[in-house]
Amino acid sequence: MWNRSSGTAAAAIVGGYQRFKVLVQLGEKEVDCVVVDMDELNARLEELGQEMMGLVRLNERAGTDTSAYETEYARVSQEMDLIKERKIAIEEAELSELMRQKRIEEMSNNLNSTETPFAKFDAALFRRLVEKVVIHSLVEATFIFRSGIELREILG
Repeated sequence: MWNRSSGTAAAAIVGGYQRFKVLVQLGEKEVDCVVVDMDELNARLEELGQEMMGLVRLNERAGTDTSAYETEYARVSQEMDLIKERKIAIEEAELSELMRQKRIEEMSNNLNSTETPFAKFDAALFRRLVEKVVIHSLVEATFIFRSGIELREILG
């Protein structure tokens, strides 16, 4: 998911960043994605708000037959609700991406904080980096890092 109204191209990615990085590493030049524009959504919400206020004023003046008003008011209200839901989903995706990038940065900082190569297992570092381990069998496990990255391993 790419937010057209964000600043730079990297900042505009609000979902699927990990997929994007893998595709770039594989040499892909184009990637299919969903394009959103928060500025357009905000502008449309403003328009609908004005339209709703016009309907309220019109109904106030007309007074008697409210069926046409109620139908149009319901349509405008429904579209506003859909746009608000979409904005919330986009904002949640942006926040999730920012949090994921922060966790990856923390993970990188933790790894870079060690001055010597790992000669033995470092339990404290492991606890800082790994959120949980899912055991699939005696020889297979998935390590779920705090950054959100999952690594499935064959233990040997």
